[in-house]
Amino acid sequence: MSEVERSELKKKRIQKGVLTGFIIVVLIAAWLFIVKYGIDMSKKYIDDAMLRVEMRSLENHQALVEENASLNVEIKDLNTDIENLRSQVENLNEDIQLFSLEVNSLKSSIDTIDSSVTNSVEIQAEIGTRIQELENRLEELKDSLNILLEAPNE
Repeated sequence: MSEVERSELKKKRIQKGVLTGFIIVVLIAAWLFIVKYGIDMSKKYIDDAMLRVEMRSLENHQALVEENASLNVEIKDLNTDIENLRSQVENLNEDIQLFSLEVNSLKSSIDTIDSSVTNSVEIQAEIGTRIQELENRLEELKDSLNILLEAPNE
C-alpha cells in the first residue's frame, strides 16, 4: 500500500476513533442525563408524596384538634348536667328524709288517735251502760211511783 492510502486509512481510523469516541461521549452524556433526570423525578415524586402525607397529617391533626375541642365542650356540659343531677338527688334525699320524719310523726299521731278512739269507745260503752242502768232505775222508780199513786191514801 502506498503512503497515501496508508495515510487515508490512518485518517479514516482516526476519524472512526473520533466518531466512536464522540458517540461514546454523547451516549455517556445521554445516560448521565437520563439517570440524573430519573433521580430528579424520583426525588420530586418522593417529595410530593411526603408533602401530601404531611398535608393529610396536618388536616387530620386539625380535625382531631377540633373534634377534641368539641368533645371537651360536651364533657364540660355533661359534667355540669351531672352536678345538677347530683344537686337534685341531694334535694330529693333531703325531701325524702323530711317526708320520712313527717310519716313517722303521722304514725305516732295515728297511734295516739287510735288509742284515744279506743279509750273513747270504751268510755262511750261505759256511759251507755250507766245510762241503761239509770233508765232501768228510772223505770223501777216509775213502777214504784205508780204503785204508790195507786195505793189508798190513809
